[in-house]
Amino acid sequence: MNRLSGLALLWLAAIVLLIACGGEERPEGPSSTANPIVAERMDNPKLVHKGEPFEMRLNVEKTTYKAGEPIVLSASLTYTGDEKEFTVWGSSSAKVGFTLTDGKDFDMDGASTSDLTPMKFARGETMEFPFVKSGGYGSDDPDAEYWRAFYAEKELKLPAGQYLIAAHCNFSLTQDVVDSHYDGDVYTKITVVE
Repeated sequence: MNRLSGLALLWLAAIVLLIACGGEERPEGPSSTANPIVAERMDNPKLVHKGEPFEMRLNVEKTTYKAGEPIVLSASLTYTGDEKEFTVWGSSSAKVGFTLTDGKDFDMDGASTSDLTPMKFARGETMEFPFVKSGGYGSDDPDAEYWRAFYAEKELKLPAGQYLIAAHCNFSLTQDVVDSHYDGDVYTKITVVE
């Protein structure tokens, strides 16, 4: 009985020790708290995308801002193909759209109309697309008031935190649209401090 009690006591001590030590603590920050895809993109910005027949750039003067400071950025698209002129097909509201997230609970997903309109590019021509807020929220969203104010203000001003901002091509390379979507995107991490 003594030997059994001693063994049980040893097992109990081992279990308590394992529970008390717990797992390895993870550092705070985007890589541990954010969506892993968002964290990966925050850690590896992509300011230029080159893919036939376009070159896309994310134009941002700096990546650290003070809370309440306007964040000014744009995306540019240059036609680099062989033809003298090239037509793309996409939404009239956004041939290039923007998304913004902190990887947790701040998401501006971007929105565009579903119409199909042409846009012509000349070889070597660069078109600039300024950042525009777009997205939505439900009337029963607990943060509806925040989002209403966010979308009502033209300038992009963010609370303190780290954000992934991305520009995406919203067009197809042919009028048929099927199997011709152009997959261009550029992104970077924006840090907003108090």
